[in-house]
Amino acid sequence: MRHSWQIEIQAALDLLESGNATPSDANSAADSAAKLRTVLRSCENDPHCRALALDALGRALLALKRPHEACASIEQALTLSRGVFGNNSLLTLGILQNFAHVQLESGNAQQSEVLGREAANLYEAVYGGDSPHVAEALLHLSAACYRQQKLDDAQYCLQRAMQIWQAQPEPSPRLGTCLNNLGRIEEEKGNHAKGIAMHREAVAMRRSLLGECHEDTAFSLGNLGVALAASGQWHEAADILESALACYARLGKHRSAEAGGYRKNLAVCRKALGQTSPPVVGKAGQKTASRATLLHDIIEKELAMFLATPNQGGTASCQQNPQGFRIMRHMSLSVLSDATLAHYLDDLHSAEAQGRNVMVEKYARMDSLIPPLQTNPLIDEIVRDETAFIQAASARFPHVIRHGGNSAFQNYLRCEAETYSPATLESYAADLRRAKQQGRNPAIERFRCLADLLGKPSLEAFEKEAFEQEASAV
Repeated sequence: MRHSWQIEIQAALDLLESGNATPSDANSAADSAAKLRTVLRSCENDPHCRALALDALGRALLALKRPHEACASIEQALTLSRGVFGNNSLLTLGILQNFAHVQLESGNAQQSEVLGREAANLYEAVYGGDSPHVAEALLHLSAACYRQQKLDDAQYCLQRAMQIWQAQPEPSPRLGTCLNNLGRIEEEKGNHAKGIAMHREAVAMRRSLLGECHEDTAFSLGNLGVALAASGQWHEAADILESALACYARLGKHRSAEAGGYRKNLAVCRKALGQTSPPVVGKAGQKTASRATLLHDIIEKELAMFLATPNQGGTASCQQNPQGFRIMRHMSLSVLSDATLAHYLDDLHSAEAQGRNVMVEKYARMDSLIPPLQTNPLIDEIVRDETAFIQAASARFPHVIRHGGNSAFQNYLRCEAETYSPATLESYAADLRRAKQQGRNPAIERFRCLADLLGKPSLEAFEKEAFEQEASAV
């Protein structure tokens, strides 16, 4: 049974955590500190209570930007715990780790390193060299080394921590943290390509373990975008940073310090590209419309062609729902790069000038009424990649994404791709290659877009709703 003081300390820590979500408001940290002082007054003769309360008070004082008092409080907790429970107790080890962190955040990186090494050595003595406790201590120690620009030491700590976590039965999200930090170290050593590769691996791992739009996933995306920008890969950097910021916005954290930093980096990318809005370039290299205007113009031109497409038996039911057409085409086009959209809009302009209707051509091809429009090998690549994406997406969201990469899906995609120009096909194929390299799934991104357009809270909520509807129907 938990003691009442344990409940009170946890409540104070919960309050502190809620305050960390809104750094501009120090009231939560102040209230947490007040509660902890009340706990301390009530347990003068209980060393366990006092040690935990002093440790928590130190963290609250750090949040209040009172680092000297924070260090003094946790040092008092550590001295008390060492004296009563010994160096090897779990309580002492936890406080020692927190003391190292507070020292680091207070600007005392050298002292933090001393404490961090002691913690890592003690954890290894108590739990063995392959314990996740040791990996956690090494991860914290690497931060103190990095802060002092001891890059080799920091790298060694991170690599050893990764080895420990990789040997565990279940993959740990901490692996993503290690990859992020190793990527930064490689960048600082001048190994930009290796650093970028590690950031890509961190993004893929966090997407797999935490989801497409987790805060840590957004952080890794931002790190990748910054690394790409540092190496002059402005176009991809801008795309990645936009993805990171969109994720922060979806999570309600668009005002966080991290999002603010990535916004500034995105502005640098756009300046380097000579743009004040997302990059959109026409065939001759000139700036064209914004992405929103591109999507609008494409969809409206497609819709006009769609409504003019003849149908046996009169107007088809889908032709009587232009808004539904707009939604589905917006969803489909939403994952394509601005360059691909610009090329495709040029295709539509050319078709209009030639008196062609690409919708008529597509549906005629689907019904085998006309021979193939072209045999570009990029079409096979696009169909193959899109099929793999939709199959993986359907496995994750089977009640919303019912396509399994079947022959009808492939026929539709192939016949539509045959209406594209070689420039559009090349740009489209490059988009899919880049998505694979980044560990993204455009099919899932399309259905997230659809969920937004339909007013669903998320694709996960959409899937749950579809499952429940199917279950109730059965």
